[in-house]
Amino acid sequence: MLNLNRAILSNVIKIKHNKKLITSAIRNYGTDGNNITSTVNTVAKNNGIFFNKFQNNKKRRNILYESRNHYYTSSENKKYTKNILTIFGFVIIPQQTAYIVERLGKYKKTLLAGVHFIVPFIDKIAYVFSLKEETITIPNQTAITKDNVTLNIDGVLYIKCDNPYNSSYGIEDAVFAVTQLAQVTMRSELGKLTLDATFLERENLNEKIVKAINESAINWGIKCMRYEIRDIILPVNIKNAMEKQAEAERRKRAEILQSEGERESEINIAIGKKKKSILIAEGQSFAIKAKADATAEAIEIISNKIKNLDSHNAISLLIAEQYIDVFSNICKNNNTVIVPADLNNISSLISQSLAIYNNIKNTKPGSSPPLINYSGHDSHVNTHSDSEK
Repeated sequence: MLNLNRAILSNVIKIKHNKKLITSAIRNYGTDGNNITSTVNTVAKNNGIFFNKFQNNKKRRNILYESRNHYYTSSENKKYTKNILTIFGFVIIPQQTAYIVERLGKYKKTLLAGVHFIVPFIDKIAYVFSLKEETITIPNQTAITKDNVTLNIDGVLYIKCDNPYNSSYGIEDAVFAVTQLAQVTMRSELGKLTLDATFLERENLNEKIVKAINESAINWGIKCMRYEIRDIILPVNIKNAMEKQAEAERRKRAEILQSEGERESEINIAIGKKKKSILIAEGQSFAIKAKADATAEAIEIISNKIKNLDSHNAISLLIAEQYIDVFSNICKNNNTVIVPADLNNISSLISQSLAIYNNIKNTKPGSSPPLINYSGHDSHVNTHSDSEK
């Protein structure tokens, strides 16, 4: 470390005996304030430069170091332009880099990438800026929401130097100013939102911070490209309450979904039963209609077969046949006992049917057959189970 500091001081002292330059170089590479002071006095005592005390500020040193590597916008790092290579007044500038040239302490011009000529000993490169988009970490800070909830929040800021002249002469430390402005704006905007809105309107919050920074930094030569909130840390009690609320909300949604599923299931079952009943009724109606049509067609065929005679006797014959068929089907069951109303007239049914048939057969074509007057006999049907037998 001592050799490194000596090399840095030697290069700086050769350029110019400047106390501020030596301080900037040592603060960027040193680790301890007392050691830095001793190193400076040891190396610079032969050049008439001495320091009584060196203040060590770690946080400030980190900011200066970051600025030196990116924007060189710190008040001390502005003057630290490294050991820029110049050959007979010619200077080579890398891509996406800007040099601010001063002539006799006054701004002369801004040099961009390429080869440029400056007048030796009269012109000097006072400031060096990177024109690339850079990232700045916004430190963690405390903010209070509209509903009085304390949050710890940090973020990431993306900025770009779009005007090296304003960055050099418009503000002392543009990076530090933008960082502070981002913190203040973030606290201000969070105070307008509730805790729930903070999570929902994160994107809007980022846009408001970017807008506020650009409005203030227009004269600083710095343009804020975007801002992103990185972490939002809640108090333990608030975090536990939110977890319980989320769990209750999930249970509620699960119960609602279950009840809706049961309702849809019952509705579907009812619709199915309704359609089933309609189809059954339509089927029965169709069957009855088809059966009636078939019966009418059968009667018509029978009437035609008996030489277009009166259909009254044909219908009587059909009824008698159906009557016999019904009793035949009843007799097929073993547990059924038929008790006629008149036990002595069991054969009357058959005799009546034969009488109708003979009457139709003996009737001459073109004449009406005589009506047969017969009295119907009712039968009484009793069904007994095997146990009752």
